[in-house]
Amino acid sequence: MRVTYPVLQVIPVKGREHLSFNLLHFHFFRNSEKEGFLFFGRNWLITLLIVIPYILALEAIYFRRKRFFVKLEGYIVGIFAFREKLETLHIDSLAVAPEYRKRGIATYILTYTSKLARKMSKKWLELSVLKTNIPALQLYKKLRFVKKEERMWSFILRKRLKSGYLPSCPQV
Repeated sequence: MRVTYPVLQVIPVKGREHLSFNLLHFHFFRNSEKEGFLFFGRNWLITLLIVIPYILALEAIYFRRKRFFVKLEGYIVGIFAFREKLETLHIDSLAVAPEYRKRGIATYILTYTSKLARKMSKKWLELSVLKTNIPALQLYKKLRFVKKEERMWSFILRKRLKSGYLPSCPQV
């Protein structure tokens, strides 16, 4: 069942909130595979102790990414990050809280980023997805993303953005 949320807010991540973003990203991603895709088994505390320093080190490398929280009634229900390429807006991360999945939030985020990419005069919206993430693959196919590249564990998908027409979504 699809639910429309007129009160969803997209809020840029500020300096001190980057650690929160990383922790939420890890939590949302971990739960996307029913806890079966942890780096070091099911012991989440050891995983966090090992992964957090790694994430913080990557933070310095990927600092140019623009990151956003998606809030519903003050609660963070989703996160996404993107970076600009020459003709492409590449979504690096897109995650929705497990209890809010299948409710249109990922579609909302993709519509929002499509509109933003068009405003930035980009021709393509691009993202990567794990081959095992069947619900996400189905959503991207429904939204007319096509396979650009295949890697060992993932696909790079892209969607051509039409100039002129902007789908109905909140102000960017």
